[in-house]
Formats: sequence, structure tokens, C-alpha cells
Amino acid sequence: MMEKPTEPNESNLEERLKMTSDINTNPSEKKQAGISETEPKTVKKEINFDVLELEAYPDVLKKLINSDQWTKKGKEIQEIISQFNTRFDKILGEKKKEYVDQYGNDLDFEFSPNYKKEFNALHRDYKKNKRIHFKAQEKSQKENLEKRLEIIERIKALIGISENNTNNYKEFRALQESWHNTGSVPRAESNNIWETYKHHVERFYDFLHLDRALRDKDFKHNYQEKLKLIEHAEALVDHQDVIVAIRELNVLHRNWKNDLGPVAREHREELWKRFQEATSKIHVRKNEYNKNIDAILQENLEKKRKILVDIQELYANNLNNHNAWQNALKKVNTLKEEFHTIGRIPRTQNKEIWNEFRLVLKNFNHQKNQFYKDKKKEEKVNIEQKKALIEEVKSILDSSDWRSYINRMKAIQVEWKKTGRISRKISNQLWEEFKKNTDLYFDRIKNKEDAFTPEDQAIIKAKRNYFEAFKTKDAPTETEALIEYINHAFAQWEEIGNPSQGVNDKLKNEYKNFLSSLWDKTKLTDEEKQAARFKTDLILLKDNQEGLNKEHILLNKKIEESNTELIQLQNNLAFFSSTSSENPVVQEVNSKIEKLNHKIEQWKTKLNQIKSLSRALKKQSEAAENDASSEELQEENED
Repeated sequence: MMEKPTEPNESNLEERLKMTSDINTNPSEKKQAGISETEPKTVKKEINFDVLELEAYPDVLKKLINSDQWTKKGKEIQEIISQFNTRFDKILGEKKKEYVDQYGNDLDFEFSPNYKKEFNALHRDYKKNKRIHFKAQEKSQKENLEKRLEIIERIKALIGISENNTNNYKEFRALQESWHNTGSVPRAESNNIWETYKHHVERFYDFLHLDRALRDKDFKHNYQEKLKLIEHAEALVDHQDVIVAIRELNVLHRNWKNDLGPVAREHREELWKRFQEATSKIHVRKNEYNKNIDAILQENLEKKRKILVDIQELYANNLNNHNAWQNALKKVNTLKEEFHTIGRIPRTQNKEIWNEFRLVLKNFNHQKNQFYKDKKKEEKVNIEQKKALIEEVKSILDSSDWRSYINRMKAIQVEWKKTGRISRKISNQLWEEFKKNTDLYFDRIKNKEDAFTPEDQAIIKAKRNYFEAFKTKDAPTETEALIEYINHAFAQWEEIGNPSQGVNDKLKNEYKNFLSSLWDKTKLTDEEKQAARFKTDLILLKDNQEGLNKEHILLNKKIEESNTELIQLQNNLAFFSSTSSENPVVQEVNSKIEKLNHKIEQWKTKLNQIKSLSRALKKQSEAAENDASSEELQEENED
């Protein structure tokens, strides 16, 4: 006769909990009702039957029945089969009606498309494999039952053996491990076999009195592990989702039942009572949940609708910058998580809410994607604008009259600042290129030699070296010899070459001033030296139209200013018409008038010389152009 277990019947309560959980939290109901766990999980992708074509059903079914987890996808497979049959029967009825309307009866009617044949074949394979699977499962459970019965018999055989208790205990632990590793048994035998096993395990511990250290050690381990399960169960009492709490409680009961052995007799009632109290509290919440299920489902529905409105408001605010969209995206992700953690809703509303949820997310993503598409287009335009400005700066640097573009360069800098934003990486690259070229331009304006082209730098360096050597030479002091010396010096200077237009050649001015200063060492009068210096200047300007023009303007200005002063002096002299010419004031005014007239004549002479050089230079230029045109015409005739 089997002895009564010393610990309360845990398995009956565990079985009731399992049944309750299986009824209320099966995967398909959970999915339809919107229940979700607080722990991280992979959201199962639902099949949208509204848009799935009948021809695609065989592929979907084939994918499911060929998956590694096909035995756990029974509800999904049945749903696909049901949906397919419903829709196909509707089409079959329509085709049959059309046939009867045309031929008057359905005797020869037949409608069996390829996708229907393929689907039926897959369905047959599924049912065949299912039968094979359950037969194998039934066989395996019977074998497991025999194994567990054998384990119980071997435990019974250990009871009462007094010698070599250490080895007996090791064998007992091995039998326990084997029990836990043995698979499931037929449901009808499950509870009875467990109670029998548990009874003889406790008998073994009771008879294991010769080596209490081993028993106490095992009791202590089981006690600590059961305390952990109890504390976990007590924490589940306050869990926000009672369905999740029930599911986890089932796991705790299975661990209590299958994984842990007994504890010391004095602790058994205490631990089980505490575990049972936590279980009862969770079931009170479960019952309360079931009583108020309609109100809870409605409340969850309102919460989900509120989330949908919140997401709609986010993309309805016409977000117009990157930061605003990124902030909105973070909020949407938070709302999505909140949506999934909300419990079940009324079944009749589930599909509608789910479709609305997908729609608002689709609208949000559409507007977000459209924003960034537009931004990409704007960025492309901005990049092209920046590149165009860079190319313009480069063309100015290559221009012969680059110095005349200073105002345009300043305007380009302003335009650069007005171009729109682009990605930082490209922006930095373009900015570095733009800054390098604009800095180069303004360094040239400031006559920094390292900003000039290598060719211009080479010419300036060669002229500087020549000038330094030239200054050490002794120049003649005779007029004719000095004129020849200066002409030769200027010819050598020109042979070195001239920098490109726009380069402010300060060195040339220094060279011109040095050549002019050579006349100071001659014995000429001051007036003759001044005339000689001017001739020297003309030698240096004879091929420089721009320099001649500047000198022309300067002389005209001096003549105009002197004429104005001369008129003023003559007017002043009119006030002294009756005064003696011996008057010192009159003498001073007459002296100034005489000097001014002399200067004006000198300047006019210089002006005529400049005009003569300008005309000669102009004729020379026109002749060169005519020669070039004649050569081009000749080449065209030859062609």
C-alpha cells in the first residue's frame, strides 16, 4: 500500500494553474487580444489575409510546415487552411453559378486550378506528418513511463541498505538526474507517477540516517532554492500583467515539482504554505481580472487609441528640420513599445486597432521618408551651388586680371554663407577647398609671394637676385654713358620676364627708383636731373600702357591743380593794380606765378612725351593684331 505523502499535494494545484493558463493565454488568443509580456520578446509577424492572393497560400503553408518548429505552429497552419478554404469555396460558388447560368446545370462543372491542387497536396502531407509525429510522441511517452517506473524501483531498492551510504547517495542523485532528464509521459499517468516518485524519494531521505551530513546538505540546497521560488512568486503578486504572472507562476510550480527535492521535515509545511499563499493571491487577482475583463479590455482599447492619436499628432505638426524628426522618431518608438505592452482588447476591435496602428506608423514613416528625400534633393542643389562657387574662385585665380575681381570675391563669400546646409562630412571637404582658394586669392591681393603661381614666384626671385647684384656695380656719371647704361640695364631686366597681370611688382618700382637715383651722382643741374629722371621713368614705361595711363592721369591732375592756383594768384594780384611793383607782397605773388608757369610748361612737355609713347605703343599693338589676323586668314585659305 502506498504511503500518504508528507507534503501537501502540490501537483493538483499546479495542474489547475496550468489548465487555467492554457485556456486564457494560449498564443493565438494572446496575439488576437494584444497581450504582451514585459520581458523583451520577438513580435510574431502576422499574415495579412486581406491582401494575400489565393495563389500565394501554398507558398505560405509550405514555409510553415517545412519549418523546424512546425509542430508548434498548429494554430497558424489551421488558420491558413481555414482562410484558404473559405475564400476558395466562395470563388468556387461564383464559378459554379456562372457555369450553371451558361449551361443550365453543373453536371460537367469542374474548377481545380493548380494552386488548389498544390495546396491540397501540402495539406495531405501535413496531416500525414502530424499523424506520424503523434504516434512517435505516444510511443516515446510510453517508453518514458517505463523508464520512470524503473527509476522508482531502483530508488525503492536503495531504501534499507545500511552499508556504504556514500555510494548509495551518489547512486540516488544519479537516479534523480536521470528522472529529470527523462521526457514526458502520457497525461493520464503523469500525476500518479509523480506522487509515487515523490513518496519514495522522501522515504529514501528518511532512511538515510547513517550519513546525515549528505542528507542535510541536500536539504539545505533544496531549502534555499525553494525560498527563491517563493520570493519570485511573492513578487509576481504585484505584477502589472496578471496573465504574465500566471504564466510565470506555472513555471515556478514546474521547477518546484520537477527540479527540486524535499527539505527537512520541520520546514516542509512552512515553505509549502508560504508558496501556496502567494499562489492564492495571484489567483485572486486572476479571478478579479476575469470578473472585470470587459472593463479592462475597454480600458486597454482606449489606451491604444490614445497612442494612435499621439502618433498622428507627431507627424501632423509639419516637422521641418532634422532634430524635430529625430525627436519625433524617439517618441514614436516609445509609443510603439507602450502599445505592445498594453494588455488585451475586445476581440471585435483587435483587427481594426491593429490596422489603424499599422496605418499611422506607415503615414509617419512616409512623411519622415519624404522629408529626408526632399532634404537630399535640397542637399544636392546646395552641394552643386557650393561646387560652382569653388569653380568660380578657381577661374578667377587663373584669370590674368584676377586683381579686378576683389568685389566679386567678397560677394562669393557672402553667397557661400547663404547656401543651405549639407551633411557634415561633405560640408567639411567643400569648405576646406573653398577656404584654401579664397585665402590664396586674398594672399595674392596682399602681395604674399607664396600665394602667386610658381612661374610668377620664379620671375620675382630671378629679378630680386639680379637687382641685388646690379646694385653693387659702379654706374657711369657722364650723361650719354649713363643713358646707355640705364637702357642696357632695363633691357636686361625685361629679358628676365614679367609676372602675370595683377601681381603688384613692388620690386619693379624699387628698381625704377634706383635707376632714377643714378642721376643724383652726375654734375647736371637740379632741373636737368629732374628731366633726366623723367626720361628714365619713360624708358621703364615705354611698353607699359597701364603705367603710361597712370602717369598721364597724374600729370593732367598736376596741371589742373596748378592752373587753379595760377588763376587764384592772378586774381589776388588784381587787388594790387595801383600798388608799386616794389611792394614785397606783389613781388612774392609775381614770383609764384612765374614758377607755376614754368612747372606747367614742364608738365605739359612730359605729357606730350607720354602721349607720343602711348600712340606709338597703340600703333605697335594694332600692327601685331593685323599680322595675327593676316596669318589666320592665310591659314583658312590654305585649309
